[in-house]
Amino acid sequence: MNPVRKCAWLLIFLTPLLGCDEQTIKLSAPQVPLDLEPHALFAARCAGCHENSAPSRTPSKQAMAKLNATNVAFTLLNGNMKTHAEGLTQTQIFDLAGYVAGTDGLWTPDQENFCTNRSVSQRILVSRWGVDDANRGASGNGLSTITSKNVAKLSLAWVFGLPDTSDARSQPVATDDTLFIAATGGHLLALDLRLGCIKWHTHSPAPPRTSLALGHVLGINEDNNVLFYGDAQARTQAVDTRSGKVLWRTSTKISEHSLLTGAPVLSNNLLIVPISSYEVALALDDSYECCRSHGGVLALDARTGERIWQFATTIPATKKGTTAAGTMRWGPSGVPVWSTPTIDAKRQLIYLGTGQNASAPSTNLSDSVIALNLKTGELAWHFQALAGDTYNMACDTTPKGANCPKWSGPDHDIGASIILTTTRNGREVLLVGQKSGDVYALDPDNQGNLLWHTRPGAGSALGGVHWGLAVDGNRLFVPISDPPFPFPGYFPKPGLFALAVDSGDTIWHTPVQRECETTLYEYFGRNTLYPDCPFYFALSAAPMIVNDLVFAGALDGVMRAFEQHNGNVAWSFNTLKAFKNTTNGIATHGGSIDVTAPLSIGDMVYVQSGYSQFGQLPGNALLAFRLSPSL
Repeated sequence: MNPVRKCAWLLIFLTPLLGCDEQTIKLSAPQVPLDLEPHALFAARCAGCHENSAPSRTPSKQAMAKLNATNVAFTLLNGNMKTHAEGLTQTQIFDLAGYVAGTDGLWTPDQENFCTNRSVSQRILVSRWGVDDANRGASGNGLSTITSKNVAKLSLAWVFGLPDTSDARSQPVATDDTLFIAATGGHLLALDLRLGCIKWHTHSPAPPRTSLALGHVLGINEDNNVLFYGDAQARTQAVDTRSGKVLWRTSTKISEHSLLTGAPVLSNNLLIVPISSYEVALALDDSYECCRSHGGVLALDARTGERIWQFATTIPATKKGTTAAGTMRWGPSGVPVWSTPTIDAKRQLIYLGTGQNASAPSTNLSDSVIALNLKTGELAWHFQALAGDTYNMACDTTPKGANCPKWSGPDHDIGASIILTTTRNGREVLLVGQKSGDVYALDPDNQGNLLWHTRPGAGSALGGVHWGLAVDGNRLFVPISDPPFPFPGYFPKPGLFALAVDSGDTIWHTPVQRECETTLYEYFGRNTLYPDCPFYFALSAAPMIVNDLVFAGALDGVMRAFEQHNGNVAWSFNTLKAFKNTTNGIATHGGSIDVTAPLSIGDMVYVQSGYSQFGQLPGNALLAFRLSPSL
């Protein structure tokens, strides 16, 4: 949730090159005849960017066939495809959703998929994105037994097919016998850590969108833990961990187009919820009045879902004149919060990164690190990494759409979670990664004063640091997602960097590359869902430290374990394949690894594979690896 990675560079390059012109990107919305068949509706409204060979960042029809009709219909009625469905009746929308998904029923597990022993331990091992409140992304320190000395013995133990989905985007959490996972197709599940069988399953009221958070809350479910997550209706809910029963569910919208991307986090009885927005996509339509939504942060009473405080990243938008198309302009707007919050109990602060403004004027909290008072939500300080970044997706078309700001920015969000850690001399620092490829160290004791700054990545709207960093001792591990676009003066640096926490100096850099050759023409012009050679191959997903290793997944489906001290690859596995004999009987295929980090507990590693956004490769695989016994 960066991180939503809007892809200005991709569309700017592909639009004139491959023919997905302005009219296929920006759809008008005339009333469609009531007797039009679903396939004709798809051809009229969707095919320009969703045909399997369409030159676009959007998922293909083949990828969307892994979804379910309920999920697709929700996106058309309430999500970021809402403007593309204007003029359609509700019947047409549901018919179209059924055609796209190829089915109109949510998966329900068979009795044979359930465990014999369905008890759920309450001893929490991993409770949140980033593993701890400081977002250090380290699952060592006794949690995992996997090291550089035995990682070569990892082998696939079991595979679980995430139902009704083509995107694996929700980080799981775990107790010492149960893995809790959300599937974006509309499912919440508790799985046995060792066997992959199901302890309980429930249909989510709306498709889950964020990663999960797990904790014990006094005053609710006293003898049991609670799961928290945000869904596609921008509602946050609390769920009983022994049964999957919803304890409460509440709207966490702060404006009309609020979106939940970063995971909620628990601090005592306070649940902190970051808020992003999908309005940047609606700006593609010249007739849309852009833009009024903004990002923010909510604090809820974890016992009831009641709002305690609210922080907005911009002041309310006001009218700012008209566009060249004669549509009213509004601003300021945007500054979404994509990342999962960092809790600083010592200073009673919350740290978050923000994105760009969606419309002019630009404001001082865009592309920034913000520090909020944990108890009141008041702004304590902020550090702005880039001023004047004002962008929406009308800037992606050729020529630019009417809603694109006059001085448009590069879309360089700070989408990765902020890390709080300590240097070798005992000084606490905040570590920050940006889509520009920049990395910063800030002083939490001096209003976020800049301590050092370096730029390991080339950066772009699709490049730099996306979903996360990880730190262990004096080493900060930085995955770089620079795509291999052939732009003049652009020199991508995809791979993993190790930087010194106390100075920002590069300790080592291990590039990643394809083991095959392809071109933009071959990849985006393909007529198969899974190409012989993926175009994207860099590191976008959050990494995870496991003792003296760093696990990092790639957009071509390869999961690697790098040695911390020198960056050598000690183990790798290509997840881009079909998997048979899944524990729940679902047809399963791996794809791009994006968004979430792997998780290691005991002698096992859990990896999710599949992400169909931005022209990447869909999938629905949850893979469990286990150390093979010594011979």
